[in-house]
Amino acid sequence: MKYWVRINLVSPERIGKASFYSFKDIVKLRILVSLRRAGLSLQKMREGVRNLSRMLPDDEPLTRLIIYTDGTDMIVVEKGMYFSAITKQQYFRFDTEQIGVEITRLQNYDEAYVRKTGPLEMEEKVMVLPHG
Repeated sequence: MKYWVRINLVSPERIGKASFYSFKDIVKLRILVSLRRAGLSLQKMREGVRNLSRMLPDDEPLTRLIIYTDGTDMIVVEKGMYFSAITKQQYFRFDTEQIGVEITRLQNYDEAYVRKTGPLEMEEKVMVLPHG
């Protein structure tokens, strides 16, 4: 824990030689250790924490956010929105399996339509039909 204090990622209250860690400090330490174990570099963790402190009004943003890492980025979830704490880029979350199901459904619909009506001639215009 002294290491995290020395590199300024956690700032416990000091009384004499004793350090007192708040609940928020413990939560922050747990998050930082988890990110480090998952392969995120200390440099990126510092940058991410610095950016979060600037971006969010809260003085302890790590204690109220959901944070993921793939070892190279620090992905933050706030109010259902996903963004990188390092690059500040916003991410979109969607279910690729559901998209695959929808594409298959549309392909089947198109194939059934072609069987029913015959193939289009080159000069015919394509008209979008409502799905139902």
